Amino acid sequence: MERYPQPPALPVVVSADRPPTAMAHPVRLMRGLYTDRDLTSVEPWQARYDVSLARCVAASWHVPSARCLSHESAALVHGLVVRAQEPDVSLVMRSRPNRTVQLLPAVPVGRQDVRMRRRLLSVPEEDITVVGGLAVTSLLRTAVDCAFDLPARESVCVVDSALRALARPERYRRVSSEERVAKAVRAPRAAIDAQPGRRGARRARAVVAIASAWAESPGESVLRWFVAALGMPAMVPQMGIQVEESVDVFFPDLAWPEARAYLEFDGELKYRDERSLWREKRRRDTLARMGWRSLHVTWADLRDQRGLRTRLLALLPPGAAGLRPVADLWR
Repeated sequence: MERYPQPPALPVVVSADRPPTAMAHPVRLMRGLYTDRDLTSVEPWQARYDVSLARCVAASWHVPSARCLSHESAALVHGLVVRAQEPDVSLVMRSRPNRTVQLLPAVPVGRQDVRMRRRLLSVPEEDITVVGGLAVTSLLRTAVDCAFDLPARESVCVVDSALRALARPERYRRVSSEERVAKAVRAPRAAIDAQPGRRGARRARAVVAIASAWAESPGESVLRWFVAALGMPAMVPQMGIQVEESVDVFFPDLAWPEARAYLEFDGELKYRDERSLWREKRRRDTLARMGWRSLHVTWADLRDQRGLRTRLLALLPPGAAGLRPVADLWR
């Protein structure tokens, strides 16, 4: 079953002079604003995600003069993928603020230096929408702002998931999906071209050029960014490989069909049960018998960029070793 980004349920935020006695686990978000969340009862990533959503709600309350949330904050409210855990909170202001950056209270998990940023941006009214009761930049505008202002390896996750939400591609209906995907990609390109003097335009164009609505995880997006930033040949995301003499179709994360090689990103939660492990072993063995070579990549591999580059080159024919890194994707 296909999964697409969708807005999450927003946490309840309460205004009070001190931690409300009715809250079992009060978490201070900003001065006079609290949410109730036991941060020790969930995985650390979940705790950081919940706190980040609560900060978005609190910021909207704390700065009523702001037009809307933007960048990673808007992405979180839309349900898009945000690579950075506990990102800064961004607000679009109507005029130049006296105070642009404010340090937020730390919580027991995650970053100790999360900031609220008041940004002066020219955002047309049609690029602002309401999600879950919060004013945020639209899906398209959120993706474009992130492409302009975030490092490419972070913004590609947001842009990928925005395109996925807009195009809603179906892997078993690739041909009919491609028209929607192409239309979705044209929109951010046009939005970037409409802001020619904005800083970061070259990086934004480079990110949109490699973005894909087919990406299903942040690890897959960052892996594709790394391949593209190295200057390696473009890969096909979620390409269906028909198993010989079978009805089975396998969909590797990224594939080089000419080289009969594919990449798979393995997150921590991917193979937590025996059924998933067995299914992956069967797929890998079947594709190997068909002449496909593979490389499985983890977050640790992506941190060792030199080692990963060597392993990626080993999958390609010798003639593909003359790489020309894409400078705009390293910014």
